[in-house]
Amino acid sequence: MNTTVSADDFTSADGAAQTSAAEWEVRVDLAAMFRLTHLFGWDDTVWNHITARVPGTDHSFLMHRFGLLYEEVTASNLIKVDENGKVLEGPPDVNTAGFVIHSAVHLHHPDNHFVFHAHPPSALAATALRDGIPYWVQDSSMLYGKIGYHDWEGLSVDLEERFRIAENLADNKVLVMRNHGFLSVGKSAGEAFMNMYYMIRMCEVAVQAQAAGLPLEPGKQELWELSCKQYEAFAPGKYEWPALKRRADRADPSYRN
Repeated sequence: MNTTVSADDFTSADGAAQTSAAEWEVRVDLAAMFRLTHLFGWDDTVWNHITARVPGTDHSFLMHRFGLLYEEVTASNLIKVDENGKVLEGPPDVNTAGFVIHSAVHLHHPDNHFVFHAHPPSALAATALRDGIPYWVQDSSMLYGKIGYHDWEGLSVDLEERFRIAENLADNKVLVMRNHGFLSVGKSAGEAFMNMYYMIRMCEVAVQAQAAGLPLEPGKQELWELSCKQYEAFAPGKYEWPALKRRADRADPSYRN
């Protein structure tokens, strides 16, 4: 059956004559993630990156222009790149590390439409914990058994590292990049954002608890497993994401432009 599509179904992004309604919705959500990352204090000037798969494509994804602060990102100024790092829409300069890290997920874990990489100051020290990041409090159980680890290889500018990132992420929701930072994924912007939120909280608690120098209660494994199962009734992002976008709107709705 043929479907008539009018010009009203499209919005223009920078470098594109027309942008589909589905892509525009993803662009708005991705821009909101950048603005919220800034509001939460997780950004790092122009560095780090958040990406989203372009709807209807296998390998193309959206990322921010190299050199923009997170509070400068908008739906229309996101760039579009393919699996080879070629810019399809927007300025040609691409953050190499951003392309390597994110293409690892978009190419090998296609169900994860959004990929979030960050070096949040309050949590970064936990990436250096030799034995991994411990589960201490209930919030951590959201990610129980869903965290992978990837050893540091220096700056992520080697395309070969993509395969190891993809392998170490596996079916997990978060990847701790040792001595480096964090990667969270999700089918939606809200899922990827909240997975990062709980990862950061888990790391903050780990560092604070161990700094106290007092004996710690690890909790029983069966309770961690039970709590993780119970959290399935509150899928990350389902309830939080609309509220978080309202926060972004109150702070500065220009991200929607």
